[in-house]
Formats: sequence, structure tokens, C-alpha cells
Amino acid sequence: MIYRQLAADGVSIKGRPIKAGNDQADHFILFSSADGAKTFDRIRDFGDYGEMYLSLLRVQDKRLLLTFTVRDLKPPLGVRAIIGTETEDGFEFDFAHDRILLDTKTGSRFQGGGFGPTVQLNDGILVTSYSYRGEDGKSHLEVVRWRLR
Repeated sequence: MIYRQLAADGVSIKGRPIKAGNDQADHFILFSSADGAKTFDRIRDFGDYGEMYLSLLRVQDKRLLLTFTVRDLKPPLGVRAIIGTETEDGFEFDFAHDRILLDTKTGSRFQGGGFGPTVQLNDGILVTSYSYRGEDGKSHLEVVRWRLR
């Protein structure tokens, strides 16, 4: 199985077409291949338009952690995390609930931040790096250290 981020003008969310004027309407799609990656079948959409740049991590307690960027369409912009589980068919994440807001500093500005991959240290601490667009109009870089419960 493969997660892929696609522009909405390339492959829209089923039943919800959108005309993208830029890459702010990208979204996640899960594809699967049964023939060694010669062809792929679309399994399902994850999340919503404007949610992109995913990073998937199996944390020490075996849960899955998905971090991703929210851009343009759904302020406040920034990096989010969702805890999920692995299933026989792939992954389960509840995008409608249980979102952890790791960064909201870009706020309601058009764009300018995100890109938050996460790593876990030996002591269980999670470290997520990201960028955000400040009030000064410039991009800033930060790292947040945090724990799951």
C-alpha cells in the first residue's frame, strides 16, 4: 500500500470535485498494488482538501502517528497529528476527531508553514519540526517536543 498526495485538479475527493488554482487543495489518497507496483487501485481518500505533507511513524507503543500540514482552506493553518492503528487492510485514522494541534502560528494567513515530520527519541519524547509564516511575513523554523498519553 502507498499513501500519495495528489493535487485536487488531478484526482479529486470522491463526490467532492474542486477546481484547484494552486497546490493548496492537495489531499491524501491511499492506493494499493497487487502486481508489484505495475498498476495501482485507489482505495480511499484520507482527510480533506488542503491537508498534505504527511509523515507516518510507528511509535514505541505500536500505535501509528500521522503528522501533516493544514494549508489555506481550513484555518488555523499549521501542523496536526492524529493517532491511528494499523489494520489488516492498511491504516485507520479519525480525521474528524482527535486532532492534536502542534502548530497554529501561521493562523489565517494564506500559507507559509507546516511540513512537520516527527521522530521519537529513546525516552519516548516526540520531536516535530515545522515552519510557520510570522506576523512579519517571514518564514520561521521551530521544533516542538511533546509526549503522547
